[in-house]
Amino acid sequence: MASEKEKMLTGKLYFSADPELVALRRAAREKQAAINATEDPELRSALIKAAFGQTGEKIYIEPAFHFDYGENIRVGENFYANFNCTFLDVAPITIGKNCLIGPNVQIYTAAHPLDPVKRNSGLESGEAVTIGDNVWIGGNAVILPGILIGDDAVIGAGSVVTKDVEAGTVVRGNPARVTQTFPEENLAAYRRKIDQLDRELVALLEARMEISQKVGRYKKTHQLPVLDEGREKELLEKLRKLSAPEYRNAVTAIYQTILQTSRELQHHDKE
Repeated sequence: MASEKEKMLTGKLYFSADPELVALRRAAREKQAAINATEDPELRSALIKAAFGQTGEKIYIEPAFHFDYGENIRVGENFYANFNCTFLDVAPITIGKNCLIGPNVQIYTAAHPLDPVKRNSGLESGEAVTIGDNVWIGGNAVILPGILIGDDAVIGAGSVVTKDVEAGTVVRGNPARVTQTFPEENLAAYRRKIDQLDRELVALLEARMEISQKVGRYKKTHQLPVLDEGREKELLEKLRKLSAPEYRNAVTAIYQTILQTSRELQHHDKE
């Protein structure tokens, strides 16, 4: 049976008065007090690194900073948050590299049931917040539970973010709406497209390898050789014809590696 902490971290209804969670919050308050009390910036950064689930090497947060647990917060390299920020991390808060957080920014993962009977029973829930790389969040902005903010986005000061924010956009207002989109012809935009294509390629390659393993098991059952030179030659020639002339050599080289990997998978299954 799942613990209340496990329920909390996976977005299920949970009781916040659970003794384990109460103890974790009490320990977090002690860490928080130490972080906010010190005037030494290096010590404060070290204390934050110890309190958070994961950080980069370069991280700086101005006092006072407030959180529920701390251990559910993960931030990337070169992170900065200005004065008086609040991160309610009953669910994971994940922030990428090179992010700037303005003063009084509030990031909420905590939620309560809309039904008053359930709400009065003490049940709560949480939804993770994920913020990409190179994001700037202006002062007094509020990020609501379950929000995904894409790379290179900018959140205007005082905005209340109620919906996901696409990469490379500026949103402002309450509720926050897109007011500007960065030009597509820039390095960041090209990299976003490559990242998206890479995600799609990985999924397709995994699907191809899964089928290749099935082929290997079929060959093993029917005592067929792993290498079929005729089939591979035919496939490479077909792919060359499908490719644009300027990419044919590159496509051939990539698929030779893919075919070699497929053979290795099939050999492994035969063993």
